[in-house]
Amino acid sequence: MCLPFLVRQVELVAPKVIVTLGGPAMQSVFGVTTGILKMRGKWDTISLGTHSAEAMPTLHPAYLLRSPAAKHQVWADMLALRQKLNSLGISQR
Repeated sequence: MCLPFLVRQVELVAPKVIVTLGGPAMQSVFGVTTGILKMRGKWDTISLGTHSAEAMPTLHPAYLLRSPAAKHQVWADMLALRQKLNSLGISQR
């Protein structure tokens, strides 16, 4: 229901990188029905409206509270995010 608002916000902000948190966000943004555990940590180029960006899904923080053993997967995703930002010349603040 809120996807059109998200699409417009992405078009206005024009981010180079998008990270989705959890299955529903991933499915909406990537336009897939695949489960989060199969897609997490994989980069893909997505288009939202007129804007394209590199995007990666990762696990939702609430999932990590229920399954603490999955924290290492999200840590690996965050390291991949740092590497992607560095490769795009986006500085860390």
